[in-house]
Amino acid sequence: MKKKVRLVLGSGGARGIAHIGVINMLERDGYEICEVAGCSMGAVVGGIYCAGYLEPYTEWLRTLTRKDVFTLMDFTFTTKGFLKGEKVLGKIMEMTGEQHIENLKIPFTAVATDMMTMEEVHFSKGNLFDALRASIAIPGVFTPVIENGTVLVDGGVLNPVPLNLVRRQEGDLV
Repeated sequence: MKKKVRLVLGSGGARGIAHIGVINMLERDGYEICEVAGCSMGAVVGGIYCAGYLEPYTEWLRTLTRKDVFTLMDFTFTTKGFLKGEKVLGKIMEMTGEQHIENLKIPFTAVATDMMTMEEVHFSKGNLFDALRASIAIPGVFTPVIENGTVLVDGGVLNPVPLNLVRRQEGDLV
């Protein structure tokens, strides 16, 4: 019987790509990842994994050139951030198609921060890419997601490693 893992993937910018190696190692060693919670880049990797597209995403990352990275930067000149983040998420959506969190193969939760209330916002249903966009909105770098009276930014502002979002069960590893 496979050991079950409830995986928590934290923030960390580009270093968050290392989460891919952790997932690959766990699978190689026979662990079953039964739930994922993520913040910022951990939400991106975790969400793509739970949707079943980690391999094509990894291959896409391997083939990116500096020019590709620059063309994915959608600059904006506001006081709230200098990148929109929509081009890169649009490229990922081309790879995966539209995804809804409640339909993913593995239960997934992303975390963002509401700057109006200074509370965590948990996304465990709804559009995956809306959740990821809010979770990666590093203040001052990416523009925040503003909707329904909220100003959503990177979940790492309040909870860079969202351990509180996974359901701990006896015998499971977290």
